Amino acid sequence: MTRCGPWHCPCRPGGSTPTPRASRARRGTRYRGRRPADPGRPHRTVIIARGCARNRSSDAKTCRCAGNPRTGSARRDEEDDLNRRSPARLRHRARPGTVPPRTGPAPGEGEGEGERVPLPYPSGWFCLALSREVPAGAVVNRRFMGRDVVLYRTRGGVLRVVDAHCPHLGAHLGAGGVVDGEHLVCPFHRFAFDVEGSCVKVPGGAPPEAALARFTVRERGKVVLVWHGHDAAPPAWEPSEIPDGRFTPAASWSTLLTSHPQEVMESFVDYRHQSVVHNVSLREVTPPVEEGPLLRISFSADIRLSVRLATITVEQGVALSGLGLASGEVTLHQIGMTLGIVLMATPVGPWQTRLRVVTTTEAASRADSPRLRKAASMSWSAVAGQALVRTIAHQMGQDARIWNRKRYEPNPRLTSDEDAIGHYRRWARQFYPPDTGPTGTS
Repeated sequence: MTRCGPWHCPCRPGGSTPTPRASRARRGTRYRGRRPADPGRPHRTVIIARGCARNRSSDAKTCRCAGNPRTGSARRDEEDDLNRRSPARLRHRARPGTVPPRTGPAPGEGEGEGERVPLPYPSGWFCLALSREVPAGAVVNRRFMGRDVVLYRTRGGVLRVVDAHCPHLGAHLGAGGVVDGEHLVCPFHRFAFDVEGSCVKVPGGAPPEAALARFTVRERGKVVLVWHGHDAAPPAWEPSEIPDGRFTPAASWSTLLTSHPQEVMESFVDYRHQSVVHNVSLREVTPPVEEGPLLRISFSADIRLSVRLATITVEQGVALSGLGLASGEVTLHQIGMTLGIVLMATPVGPWQTRLRVVTTTEAASRADSPRLRKAASMSWSAVAGQALVRTIAHQMGQDARIWNRKRYEPNPRLTSDEDAIGHYRRWARQFYPPDTGPTGTS
């Protein structure tokens, strides 16, 4: 790849001959030239390829700096480089606001032009933030099912999730909006809204009859959950028992996927992929058990934590609360420790999902243990919790390479030992409108 200015590429009108070092490169190959000594002029990264105006070849490839798309081997080389880099970038601990590179089709698009996403948004409870991300007086922006929403907490500790735009003239409340006592104040004209969403104060006059669209919110296990119901239906059920006050968060990880929550949660019952993709020996303890919107799964596995400990046996019971939340407790037998784990898949756009993983530790809340013993147990549990998150993040990165490129198959050809996948898909149908088919069309 070469850095050059617009005068430096021979395929642009009036372009000059490349530098001596670059001119020795073969046509159709990459070369590295010297940047012209003119810091005031922009420079671009280009590839000189056969088919540019200079070379006059019949090949369809052209130079990027001429503004034309390139095809052929040069483009395939660039895509191969992206695919090699993607797994490492997906496995890193994502910082707030960072987005890993997307290697699949654009959200909402399929392989063919105009193709619709195969699954609509499901109903249920979905995570928008961790409690610590929304302290008192904070205003936090989030994307949820193709729309902007705002989370805020009043000075008195009341948490609310509302539509991000002011009903007055459409200003974005997350771009300069503030919390004033128990009110959310718009940055444009200082309209104030109470915790019920009603406009209660405006500068120099009586407030109009205006209200913010509100979302039903629950705060469970230091996780902020919001409800989405079809046709604005109220909550039909409550989320499962996220690890309670005995546990406190030890570590977390987040990433963005080109996928759907149903596809992500299906990995819990796709036992065969564990040995193929993750090299993990997993055994089903009991078949999935349905309890209305809950699906309980129990399995055992031999895994190696990322802190290079010996392989340990893990027993885990997971409760799926709809398609957005999976929670349970993990028992590490060799070290005699129990950790809580919460995995959350939130749709942020068509076929685009924010995945969050949180591990919680039980030892931090044991009040009956001596101080030294409690401190030691807290440190060991924190190490184990962080190691478990890194292990899960590594496995999710391996899965993401497949999720970001796979196609949803509404009628899979399952083997005789994959009954759990069929069971899971039949259970998942309850979270879609009754007149919605398997491809997301009515």
